[in-house]
Amino acid sequence: MPNAPQDARRKRIEDAAFDLLQENGFRSTSMLQIAKRASASNQTLYGMYPNKQALFRDIIERNGQAVREVLTQHMDDTAAPLETLEKLGPILLAYVAGDRAVVLNRAAVADADDTGILGIAIEEVGRGIVFPLIAGLMQHIADTGRLHFDLGPPEAAQTYVNLLFGETQIRQARGAEAPLTKDEAASKAARAFALFCRIYAA
Repeated sequence: MPNAPQDARRKRIEDAAFDLLQENGFRSTSMLQIAKRASASNQTLYGMYPNKQALFRDIIERNGQAVREVLTQHMDDTAAPLETLEKLGPILLAYVAGDRAVVLNRAAVADADDTGILGIAIEEVGRGIVFPLIAGLMQHIADTGRLHFDLGPPEAAQTYVNLLFGETQIRQARGAEAPLTKDEAASKAARAFALFCRIYAA
């Protein structure tokens, strides 16, 4: 059975951690600050997370689960997989290049020279959760015969990811590019989809 009080406490702590991360950056955010912002004791906080890397890793993993739930919901209609892919572009960009993602990506860059834990967590979400779903959708598209993937659905999925994201995440993490607005994400996704269809036209 879900533990409602514990889940509420965890959410309060993670929300406080994210707010501080956004305000102060990763290096200047401490467990003490997070406990104070969340109105939790140090004992409670350290009982749940051994350090701030573990806390932010948990946030990244929870975001990954949220992405999977959203993508899965939109992939239910396998009768029109190409149309589904077109709709998914802006959704993926919202999760990967939106405000929250940019803050977490910058934290991963700041942690790279220390533990590298956050970067690994982000990579695991991308490769372990998001990419397999996209590759599965590519298989459905191939089955319709509307596009031809000469090197197979996984290679097509990688091509689509490259077209959709490009260097956006890297540039954002370095502070060279702002989070994408809704209109910017829609425009970028439409361009990636059009190029993808042109490359693999049957």
